[in-house]
Amino acid sequence: VDFDADKYFMTQLAGGWARERQVMTKPLTDGLTVFKSSRGASSHQFNPFMAISVGSNATETRGKVYGFSLVYSGNFQAMAEVTESRRMRVNIGINAEAFRWLLLKDEEFHSPEVVMAFSHEGMGAMSREYHRLYRNRLMPPEWRNRGAPVLLNTWEATYFNVNHEVILEIARCCAKADIELLCLDDGWFGSRNNEYSSLGDWQPSTEKFPFGLAATVREVKKTGLDFGIWVEPEMVSYESMLYKQHPDWCLHVPERGRTMGRNQLVLDFSRSEVRDYIYDVLYELLGSAEISYCKWDFNRHLTEVFFTKLASGAARRNCSSFRAWCL
Repeated sequence: VDFDADKYFMTQLAGGWARERQVMTKPLTDGLTVFKSSRGASSHQFNPFMAISVGSNATETRGKVYGFSLVYSGNFQAMAEVTESRRMRVNIGINAEAFRWLLLKDEEFHSPEVVMAFSHEGMGAMSREYHRLYRNRLMPPEWRNRGAPVLLNTWEATYFNVNHEVILEIARCCAKADIELLCLDDGWFGSRNNEYSSLGDWQPSTEKFPFGLAATVREVKKTGLDFGIWVEPEMVSYESMLYKQHPDWCLHVPERGRTMGRNQLVLDFSRSEVRDYIYDVLYELLGSAEISYCKWDFNRHLTEVFFTKLASGAARRNCSSFRAWCL
């Protein structure tokens, strides 16, 4: 999108853990201004959104502002370039780094959508326009007009020290406080007593839940609460049964070291056997009890994005590894 004005200001949403979406505004001068993610995900470091104020820096209630929201969770790049004549061009889309896609005759490629909005009444009116649009057109119909339940998550209360008795004690306290849903966070599966083990072994610990997860869920439901559970299925721990059985299933470059992040590795979702395994264990888990909420985490980004197993044909020609993992 091209602009022709004397002054431009760009607003983006940057940040980090526990300080997500910090509003950052800067004047645009001659040259190229870029922010992007090459992490394999859009990330809370850089959100795939920017707003351009034209003429003057827009406030919440005044000024012309144009919004650009990329509906995509993978690598992206946003840029604004001001020329010597004060004209400016804005681009936002898939990050060109490590991306290529060869189209043959009669083939198609669908790029992620960019939703654009305009307001002459400042940032607030633009934000509300996005809120209305995404609520009414992007959210699934079942959830559009449904209020979120009051939820308590076990992590800060127990960390990895969860078990049948602890969960029921928390549930009874929640019921007295009119909390509506209890989410069982990390520590419920495999031998997960710390951050070093068991990601990938998505079977409930028989030591912590000797009566089975379904029995714990039934007891929680008796207190009047719904039940949720935490998973991080993209990841695998070095100390896990899954890694011991399939060390080649994580992202890695053959004959090179493997980079740990948060003491975990990332599974290679380009491999059908990996996707099938995760689908099967999640299907079994979520169907084993009356679980109404899933907290799906993603605690580290991608490194060593090298696919050791690619199919023939289009998948081999279009070997954009980050894009394939995201899909």
